Amino acid sequence: MKKVVVTGASGFVAGWVIVEFLKNGYAVKGSLRSMKKAEAIYNNIEKYVSKSELDNLSFFEADLSSKAGWVEAISDTDGVIHVASPMGHGTESVEELTSVAKNGVLNVLSSAKEAGVNRVVMTSSQAVSTPKNSVGDVTLDESFWTDVNNPELDPYRISKVRSEEAAWDFAKENNLELTTILPGAIFGPIMSEQTMSSNGILRQILKGLPAIPQVPMEISDVRDLANLHRLAFESDKAISQRYLAASQSLTMLQIAQIYKNKFPNLSITTRVAPNSLVRITSKFVPGLRALVPMLDRKYHHSTELAETDLGWKQHKPAQTVIDSAQSMIDLNLL
Repeated sequence: MKKVVVTGASGFVAGWVIVEFLKNGYAVKGSLRSMKKAEAIYNNIEKYVSKSELDNLSFFEADLSSKAGWVEAISDTDGVIHVASPMGHGTESVEELTSVAKNGVLNVLSSAKEAGVNRVVMTSSQAVSTPKNSVGDVTLDESFWTDVNNPELDPYRISKVRSEEAAWDFAKENNLELTTILPGAIFGPIMSEQTMSSNGILRQILKGLPAIPQVPMEISDVRDLANLHRLAFESDKAISQRYLAASQSLTMLQIAQIYKNKFPNLSITTRVAPNSLVRITSKFVPGLRALVPMLDRKYHHSTELAETDLGWKQHKPAQTVIDSAQSMIDLNLL
């Protein structure tokens, strides 16, 4: 039986990555900053896998900010699925967030190298494939890299560029078999309130925002994203490759309209917030700052490479956001 390490096991994406690998015959070791979280994660995962599959899940304690514990955990595995990455709170400087993200990547990759494990699939972001808004209506593929000197970028996007660059530099210098996965806005069913992550935007819409920003979002279904990590891990074609993982878009207003039709008992607003208001409000509401660079976006991405190389398929984004909402309703989080 093959065994993989999944970093950041308590996270939204990592939970579904763990399910994907367990259901496909792998043993999984998940990293946690504290083993106190282990029982809650077992309880989440057991809803989606069989008892025998769950028996193949274990955890170890390690933190991205330190190399302690990583080499030992990785040493008896076939590869690493590096999902964990700091999102920040919207208040960090470029230097602060970049340092944390980049050092975390290098701690994991250097530990894999030291453990004699060469195969790594890493979750990056479409933030690493972000042009200036003035580029207009163009389609981007994996060859496009974000220019960190673009003044439209926030610290999070810059940190993602720097951390993926560091990963590729290390992989090339140390002969690691690296693949990076670049998701867009990651939505889909949540396992618990603690794994809300980017679904928090959808929760705000469901609870009734005063007005909806005019933001287009290329959506990655978390289940499809987990599947893409496994397909990439299993394919030699994926070695030394980047894969974009979102090509289907909905605006926040379209999502609100979908929710208003699907959940008529909820008080959902479809009033539009002017871009100027969003820009002003973001100065006082850190959570809105990541949306500002997206307000005037017309470009989009292609997932043709993942579909062609790996046979990857995606949910329709309307179904993704509905499934996300239903999971919040089922967990009484509205």
